[in-house]
Amino acid sequence: MVTPAQNASRPTDPTRRRVLGAAGALAAGGALSACSGFSTPDSGGSGSGSGDGALTMITWASDVESAAFAALADGFEAETGTAVDLQVVPYSEVLTAVDTGLRTDSPPDLFRVSYTDVAAYRRQGVLADLADADTLEPAFLLAFWAAVTDERGTFGVPHHTDTSMVLLNTAAVASAGLGPLPTTLDDAWTWEQFADALARIQPSRADTYAFAANWQNAGAYRWLNFVDQAGGRLLSEDLRSVVTDDPGALKALTFTRDLFRRQLTPANASARGQAASDLFLNQTVATAFAGDFLLSEIEGGGFEYSATFLPRDVNASADLGGNALVAVEASPNRDRALEFLTYCAQAEQMAAFCTAASVLPTRGDIDASSLRYPVRPDLMELYVQQAQAIREPLVQQVVVPSFSAINAQLRDRLDEVFLGGDDDATALRRITDGVAAVLQTS
Repeated sequence: MVTPAQNASRPTDPTRRRVLGAAGALAAGGALSACSGFSTPDSGGSGSGSGDGALTMITWASDVESAAFAALADGFEAETGTAVDLQVVPYSEVLTAVDTGLRTDSPPDLFRVSYTDVAAYRRQGVLADLADADTLEPAFLLAFWAAVTDERGTFGVPHHTDTSMVLLNTAAVASAGLGPLPTTLDDAWTWEQFADALARIQPSRADTYAFAANWQNAGAYRWLNFVDQAGGRLLSEDLRSVVTDDPGALKALTFTRDLFRRQLTPANASARGQAASDLFLNQTVATAFAGDFLLSEIEGGGFEYSATFLPRDVNASADLGGNALVAVEASPNRDRALEFLTYCAQAEQMAAFCTAASVLPTRGDIDASSLRYPVRPDLMELYVQQAQAIREPLVQQVVVPSFSAINAQLRDRLDEVFLGGDDDATALRRITDGVAAVLQTS
């Protein structure tokens, strides 16, 4: 996927940061549902911009991401004279904060959104179309540009991506005799080799397991990696219906259920369970799937770890991570907000953000392998390779307008089938029936 050409220099450090905490308790409203709908205020409404004429952007962010966003805001203000106030809220509250603003005619000017949620906002007319899309498009990798684009236009910029790899606790796996880990994508473990490696890891405490996958809650869609690796699909090629009784999906379900049945992964690592990265950090599991953006946090865990590629079957396949930046059509500051998106989408700014936040660029003219990542650059080199396995057939399925609701169905149904007693074919039908119900009502 990432086939870049040049390295971009980093901008100067920010001299002033305008990072605001979330103001008070947010009004109850629930996260966006792709089928629920909400009223969209007329363009030119009061907006939620700060009183000094600054743009307002709602985002979630780690400490390093907050600093990276602040650098973007400072650079934009220095170049244009327009300030950007960042309202940083917890990830679980971002969509609630945005939706509340939309319902109360006080939308933010900009917000950060996952690729899996872009289409739902796009379909309901919330997002502003990029006027300079034709100029920007050639610089971006196709899969990511497609995630923010439909037949009506392009609604946001694909700001960065991330993906998952297998992290391994060095001490926990040393006694397993696994030998050298695969260091190229072509040499990634097969499913059979991966399962064998997990089975050879001996728990060091009663509460230690071999593995946890990162399919918890909003990450439920990452289970589809296995489906795509097995050559299967959840949605039909026209993306309008569910593929029932798909052999690849059944193979993936059997393989992933066996992780629980063989007690290689703990029950609380199910789709409604504890985050895989937390289980890895507290050493409940010896290995875990984890995104590159988590490396800064995992570095503080106090133990040595390494990484290798996701296992493969028919295909090598990796999850589409990362986020877009979007402007709100109803914002009275719409045009200036779009200017900020264009600023963030430039190669120099994107390279600086990705370097600071340990994520990967979505522009094809940025050589991710030459960025000077401050945290585990040795592992970031592997993540760059892993991102080459983000496959367009899978991307297309996870950016449909109803995917927010589909993802919720995957979370609930996977939680049932991972821990339930149905035979595998019945368990797969439980999943596909739930997704079919979403498509019928969307």
